[in-house]
Amino acid sequence: MKLSRTVAYALQATMQLAVSDSDTPVPCSQIASKGDMPERFLLQVLRSLVNHGVLRSTRGVDGGYMLIRSPGEISLLDVIEAIEGPLDSKLPLPADPEDYTQQNLQQALQDVTATARKQLTSIKIAQLIQAPTLESIDVGTTDDELPLTPTGPESLSGGVPQAAARVHSA
Repeated sequence: MKLSRTVAYALQATMQLAVSDSDTPVPCSQIASKGDMPERFLLQVLRSLVNHGVLRSTRGVDGGYMLIRSPGEISLLDVIEAIEGPLDSKLPLPADPEDYTQQNLQQALQDVTATARKQLTSIKIAQLIQAPTLESIDVGTTDDELPLTPTGPESLSGGVPQAAARVHSA
């Protein structure tokens, strides 16, 4: 899945606002400088998030942006669709309803899209702003594939623990 820079800015801004956990609006200039984002472009991104019910904006000297819902209620899909529109897999199908190859392709793409929507809906902004714990770090292996063995003083004097040696040799 390829996401645009606009979506990246939207996600970054939403996460900044979630981390700020402030009852006062955060100005666009502050979000832009903290995230190293162009302010004029970010303003358009923030407007889209407001228009799609992710953020609330307040005008005036003390104005800025706030989350409308808690970070635990805002999904990745909410933010992505606020910027890109609905996640859709529709292909223009040929007029011939007996062309099973196009129908098979369309069904496969619909299945993939449904799975992606489900995954993106399940991931909430609150999860993304939490500090990682040992349980939350997934390196794509199971304990059986990469057993950790106790290391002794040799690991401090330049020896490579077995688990690290296996990772680097893979």
